[in-house]
Amino acid sequence: MSTHNPSSTTSTRTRDTRSAPKIPPFWHRLNAFFLFPFQARPLMYAVFLSLCSLTVMVSELIGFFVVIGILLATARYSFKVSAMASMGVLNSSDYDNARSDPAWTNLPWKFLGVLLVHGFVISLLMTAGEGLGDIGRLISSLLVPATLMVLIQTTSFLSAINPSALLRAIAAVGMPYLLLCVFMLLLSTGMPVAWGLLLPLAPKGLIAPVMAFVLVYFSWVTASMVGYVMFQNHENLDIDLVQDPSSELIQAGQGARRSGPVVDPVVRERDAQVAALIKDGSIKEAHELAYDWQRANPESLNDQRRYHRVLLLTDKKDTLAWFTQKVIQSLMKEQKGQEALQVYAATLPKCPELSLESAELTLTLAQLAWKGLDHQQALALLKGFDKRYPRDPAVPKAYELIARVLHQGLGRTEQALAVYRAMAKHFPQHPSTQEAAWLLREHTGAVAGAT
Repeated sequence: MSTHNPSSTTSTRTRDTRSAPKIPPFWHRLNAFFLFPFQARPLMYAVFLSLCSLTVMVSELIGFFVVIGILLATARYSFKVSAMASMGVLNSSDYDNARSDPAWTNLPWKFLGVLLVHGFVISLLMTAGEGLGDIGRLISSLLVPATLMVLIQTTSFLSAINPSALLRAIAAVGMPYLLLCVFMLLLSTGMPVAWGLLLPLAPKGLIAPVMAFVLVYFSWVTASMVGYVMFQNHENLDIDLVQDPSSELIQAGQGARRSGPVVDPVVRERDAQVAALIKDGSIKEAHELAYDWQRANPESLNDQRRYHRVLLLTDKKDTLAWFTQKVIQSLMKEQKGQEALQVYAATLPKCPELSLESAELTLTLAQLAWKGLDHQQALALLKGFDKRYPRDPAVPKAYELIARVLHQGLGRTEQALAVYRAMAKHFPQHPSTQEAAWLLREHTGAVAGAT
């Protein structure tokens, strides 16, 4: 059984690869990776970390601990950069709009643990022969990109040293994985070359900050590239995008600002008319206008969006609850899962008892919320799932996701165990029950072996 994670939760979504914009391969975007650390936020953070290294001139002991802190901060931000990029968030200014996983902060320590395991294995091989040690070092270096990918997806140390998990990540990228290894090797050798070029030119008092900046720069360039490779192969890696960048943004580079999609003039004019009526307090007239447009064009997503926005301002709760389902279904057909979640979240305060007719659609939205790290919304969607959809085949999958959110997302392991026990009682042979047992295997051997 393989280790699963927020990006690999069982899902039945269907992807329409023909309609998705083609993502350029990472070797076409090398300039964007080298420019990433010069985006405003990474640059300010890099300068701050570099200036912190001046403490080595005050006290060697204090400087030592500050250097450790700089390395840790650099590594943590590197993992954040890669994780965000893997989900389609390519610009650092968009990080505030995407949820971070607290588990990312521990990834540097887990990666260090993986390197220690590699070192131990290499030392064992060297005792058997120097040639075997060289082979071990080569394999270790080739596994580093896959290790980073697995750590970002699973946040699990055990998964990062699991050969099958690493091979799956390599297979997901395919032959370009070797090219990624070559570029990462060049970056690792480029750092000492940059030091050699810059240090003779730097004033004596700025040697430490220059060395720190070069270290931070190359670390974040590498992180940006690894994250983009994951984004490029997000379908093979089973990663749901938090943000779908347009093809123009992908081609323009990470430093480009999104100008937004081209809006049809008719859509813009209708939006403006409704907005003007709402501003004047003419909600009834705005409702009638938006209703007529969506009735005349029932398949128009823009007209549906507009009518839904107006319904949120009225007291027509029954109509709002019914129409919300229609909008969500239309959005999911267009693979706009994150927008569908926003529509659901906007409607819920007005219709607290909102329940989607389709169990599969509800589960898919909950999975998207989980993968977007919105744990509370995922649980809200799954609340009372078995009562709303009795005997539906999706119930065990919903139970599994609830256990996953409680355990991995909220740290409420005892509640997750209670959910698992209910699964073991009602669905003892279901694959989702086995997944839940595997998920909780580290907390009770009895649970892991129950299935």
